Amino acid sequence: MYNYDHLQNWLSEPPKFTVFRINNLMKFDCNELLIYLENQRKELNCVQIPNLYFLKSDCIIIEQWPEVTTHEETKNKVIVDSLCASAVLRGAHVYAPGVLGLATNCQINERIDIYGDIDGQCKRGLKVEYNGKKKYVGTGYLKMLRYELFVKGVQPNGIAVQTLLPKSRLPVINDTLYPKGQLLLQNLPSIVVGWVVNAMPFEHILDMCAAPGNKTTHLAEMSNNKAIITAIDKTEQKVNKIRQSCEKQGVTCVIAFAYDSTKCHSDDNNNGTNPPFSSNTFDKVLLDAPCSGLGQRPQLNFKMSPKMLQSYKFVQRKLFDAAVRVLKVGGKLVYSTCTVTVDENEGMVLWVLEKYPCLQLIPAEPLYGGPGLANVGLSHEQRVMVQRFGPEEDTLRPVEELYRNTIGFFIAAFKKVSDHK
Repeated sequence: MYNYDHLQNWLSEPPKFTVFRINNLMKFDCNELLIYLENQRKELNCVQIPNLYFLKSDCIIIEQWPEVTTHEETKNKVIVDSLCASAVLRGAHVYAPGVLGLATNCQINERIDIYGDIDGQCKRGLKVEYNGKKKYVGTGYLKMLRYELFVKGVQPNGIAVQTLLPKSRLPVINDTLYPKGQLLLQNLPSIVVGWVVNAMPFEHILDMCAAPGNKTTHLAEMSNNKAIITAIDKTEQKVNKIRQSCEKQGVTCVIAFAYDSTKCHSDDNNNGTNPPFSSNTFDKVLLDAPCSGLGQRPQLNFKMSPKMLQSYKFVQRKLFDAAVRVLKVGGKLVYSTCTVTVDENEGMVLWVLEKYPCLQLIPAEPLYGGPGLANVGLSHEQRVMVQRFGPEEDTLRPVEELYRNTIGFFIAAFKKVSDHK
């Protein structure tokens, strides 16, 4: 089992690497990224740009700015909500909806320090110094004034603070650098999931909980736009995000449906192309399941009741049942979550193997994460087949810091060896 204090400290800090997925359907010019970082280097008065390298042809890793990169505090402060503060620590700008407090005497383009409201007690529109619990998360330049940010009945939008340097020293890069979809900011384990599915041309693949479509488009790109991919999510709003992602990234082999994936199987529907689907329809199924999200980093103000935590495994089981039924015999089912709980990860694997004799646990290759946790029911042989991304160091499969200093994540893969009875 894990050390809870160690885990909590790890979850409260951001990863030390920024990861982008490269869209291999489009031409990617790395020089644009290098020029962008060089311009930032000059502004930060830093000796060199961060180290960057390709993990694979579709994945680029960017490290932190050197430790000497710091800036003195300013007299100006902006208070943002905890979600916005977390994003800043990952290298994001401050967007207007996240701003809670700003003094009246601040001027456009002045440098301003960014603080996160840790307790969630700051009232929107605050003019004076906030005396509640707050955390310094970075510094930047003010781009919007109070009269633009706090208009009664109006939701502001746009960049309120252009982040210069997060406290984490991660570079400030976002998708707008490559607006045509050549580059996508994505957590490393989410990219690894695509590699585990390993979409091939002409395979029929189901992505069951697909919005916003990042993993869906990755599968399409891996197959060179030649797989036949069905993407499902519960609402039309979510499905529109999938379609927008596909359009932006030049993906043409995906068809998306608004449908409840727990009900996506039925042998009474002979349509074949629309949900619900008949048994043994898909060569591969990706179930990136709804989960408690306890692997997301950094978590500055986590709020979730034990009852809510317990509820996810029941939804995951319903989704799994549908996935098993629509998967062809001989097909691969990949299960993933962005959480660290045993119930939703190793516990789910144990439940699946007991519930579905037709499924066989197989190595979730390529293996980048550590093994499953010890002493929670999995054998040594089973532990090395799954991937757990977290702070744990395990001699069963030692991993490099890159794979321990990302978000918390879990991946398991199964092969359907016989028909489901």
